[in-house]
Amino acid sequence: MQILVHCLQKLDDDNSLKDYVKMSSKWANIKEINKFNSQIAKAQTQGQIASYKAYEDAYTPHLNGYCVGLDERGDMLDSFEFAKLLKDKTQISFFIGGAYGLGDNLRDKMDKLVSLSRLTLAHKIAKLVLYEQIFRALCINFNHPYHK
Repeated sequence: MQILVHCLQKLDDDNSLKDYVKMSSKWANIKEINKFNSQIAKAQTQGQIASYKAYEDAYTPHLNGYCVGLDERGDMLDSFEFAKLLKDKTQISFFIGGAYGLGDNLRDKMDKLVSLSRLTLAHKIAKLVLYEQIFRALCINFNHPYHK
């Protein structure tokens, strides 16, 4: 299984996700694709409409496999429902919104919209929650005792 996590985050040297990637590697190959660029940085200073356009331009070429948009307006799932999202998929792509979230055009292109929380989360926190839930879902799907 290929799991792609697409994000729009200014680069940092955060290593907290590597443990989850390593623990998940027996069941899935997880790859992060950071699409943050100067056009997105500039658009975010211009406002919401310009930002949505920049996010869409960055993400649209990567709409492959089963696409899940992370959006505060998405469905709230428990861990078992989240595990069902991953079950029997060969490729699943997660898309984390930028500073303004995901625009309507991009949300409409997703197979599923999921909310990690009704709270607005920093990219770093959203990714940590997502990676942990991916690992938990894989454990549920493969009957590993991590999820109790």
